[in-house]
Amino acid sequence: MRDYSECRPYIEHLVSEHRRLNSLLRQTRASIVGSGSPDRDASGAEVAAVLQRLYDELAHHFHEEEEGGGLDEAVSRCPRVSPDVRRIETEHVELLDKVKSLIAQAAHCEASLQERITLETAFDDFCRQIRAHETAENEVLRQGFGANVNGEENGQPTLILDV
Repeated sequence: MRDYSECRPYIEHLVSEHRRLNSLLRQTRASIVGSGSPDRDASGAEVAAVLQRLYDELAHHFHEEEEGGGLDEAVSRCPRVSPDVRRIETEHVELLDKVKSLIAQAAHCEASLQERITLETAFDDFCRQIRAHETAENEVLRQGFGANVNGEENGQPTLILDV
């Protein structure tokens, strides 16, 4: 039986980060949807600013994961996940590029309703990609540590250790 006490702080931090990022994704979506409402809760520039915040937060989160974070520790405990970790790290650049593209789209989403709908659709696609990315991370952590980061309780991610 493994001792998981040394990995618990990292896993708990990751759960907290994913909660925070998921909340930011919900806020961003609300901003995008609100930009097309009759009350116009947000302009294209305001949506771009919200997306820039998302970009900054994701860039920081990905940097933490890549710089000696738990993914490397998972590889040291379970070397067979190494190709998965390299693929996950490659996805970081792709995901950040997608957010950059969304920022550029947001700057022009006031031009027409169709452009705003295109932005909303692209953002929803990005959300599907980031959730698939989190699922892949979860699988690496499950194999490396026996931890499930994406368990849910009342709609919130929870820490589950497979001991």
